[in-house]
Amino acid sequence: MSLFPLINQDFNRKLLLNTLENDRVANSYLFYGPEGGGHEGFALEFTAMLNCISDNERPCGKCPSCRKMKTLEHANLQLIFPMPIKKDRSSDNQPFKSLSQSEIAEIQNIIKKKSENPYEKISIPNAKHISINFIREIKRTIYLTSPEKGWKVVIVFDAHLMTEQASNAFLKILEEPPPKSVFILTSSNPSNLIPTIQSRCQPIYFPPLSLSSLESVLSSKGIPESSRHLIISLSSGDLNQAIDLSETDLTKLKESTLEILRSIAVWNIEKIYKLIETLSILYKQEPENFTQLMLSLSFWFRDAATLKIGCPNTELIHSDLKTEISKFVKAFPDFNGFKMNTSIENCIDFIKRNVYINLALLNMFFKIRDTINPGKNK
Repeated sequence: MSLFPLINQDFNRKLLLNTLENDRVANSYLFYGPEGGGHEGFALEFTAMLNCISDNERPCGKCPSCRKMKTLEHANLQLIFPMPIKKDRSSDNQPFKSLSQSEIAEIQNIIKKKSENPYEKISIPNAKHISINFIREIKRTIYLTSPEKGWKVVIVFDAHLMTEQASNAFLKILEEPPPKSVFILTSSNPSNLIPTIQSRCQPIYFPPLSLSSLESVLSSKGIPESSRHLIISLSSGDLNQAIDLSETDLTKLKESTLEILRSIAVWNIEKIYKLIETLSILYKQEPENFTQLMLSLSFWFRDAATLKIGCPNTELIHSDLKTEISKFVKAFPDFNGFKMNTSIENCIDFIKRNVYINLALLNMFFKIRDTINPGKNK
């Protein structure tokens, strides 16, 4: 039985159960993998396994411990996550002391959502780091006797966001952990953890959810097949993002993709510059939407290359735009889909390396134009 609504990852579930059944529980774990793959949810699930008092299946979901764990209100569970850094130095050892009642209520609501959907991110406004305050509070409480039997568990969400001070303080706790305690660090970017913390944790990798798993979830929500392919591709295996996208009107994204393609095909330099300015603003104001648009454009070229070599329409990501894609393939039979996608990847790479975004976009458009109709613009 699963206490939380988790998908797939059967191998890791069995691995965790075996460590418990064979009494080989480690003091510290690193659950890592791409966002939405389930590593955060399984940290909660493993905590429930450790504290379930059933003699049979764990977690049973029925015992008092499981009922408390289900709402994330168990005395043996402590959660650490990025918090806004406050200037009030008097509350250095108490991370919640300087917060207003409304801020505390918002955090409580976010944690409630996490208990209902383990794929939901604990994302506090203006929170970018895990400060040493949180670690000091854990150090103060972890050695105290718990009113509950079982294992004390500290889960550090987005552990790679610990500051250097927080990391060093946390390392000291890992070096001398109290008995019957487990520390679970979760991360989508484990390379940013300091090596000494990594070396003390047993790593468990949670791969992205399979396409069939995402397909099944979206199908159960009544999402039409024509949209499911695009949503799954845009989400990159992140279930939470896939659900968010399923509740979003993707019409604007598709229209923007077509607008870019038409502008490049016609090649009106004045319109190109206006488009670059629009995309530059989008990147600065809504970076996630910018990334999705770049992915959508990349999927278009992938679909065009798929049709060009005679693959069936069922393999298209933009399946509802197959008429437009077919026209594109007929109009530009010599296009090079691989080079087009390389141009997009290079553009994104340039932007990440702080190359002037307008210049990166202009270079991408010129490269795509040259590969749509090679030889014509030389």
